[in-house]
Amino acid sequence: MIYDTFEHIDTYCRKDSPLYRALKFAAEFDLAQPDGRCPIDGEAMYALVSTYDTSPREERRFEAHKKYLDVQVLLEGEECIDVSLEANLPILQEYNETKDIYFVQPPAEYASLPMKPGYFAVFYPQDIHRPNCQLHRKSSVRKIVVKVRVE
Repeated sequence: MIYDTFEHIDTYCRKDSPLYRALKFAAEFDLAQPDGRCPIDGEAMYALVSTYDTSPREERRFEAHKKYLDVQVLLEGEECIDVSLEANLPILQEYNETKDIYFVQPPAEYASLPMKPGYFAVFYPQDIHRPNCQLHRKSSVRKIVVKVRVE
């Protein structure tokens, strides 16, 4: 997992790497673009843009992926993303290959990342995370998630 602000992108990856391309795409995203799927590099890299209201963390589930890493960036609003490094958590919902997602029981311990515009979080397949949670109160959010194939 990586959690930082865009001014430090060069700390984490080379300029010719897929992660750098994903971070730059998110940082330079044109807010006039509509919600939906944005192609970047076929199935190797694409972005999902969505608008929603955050929820209390108790209403959200911890998730993980197998084929893609998530580069999560808030374009508007604020939210909290919980993350855990615990492995082998009991499965709540089996892996959906089409959506590249499965859900696990909440871990005993986790950290919470406050997300605001200008911040980014990168979740690798081993990073269990619970996005879309309220930070201080319910917030309307516009978010871009760049999916980068890792397998």
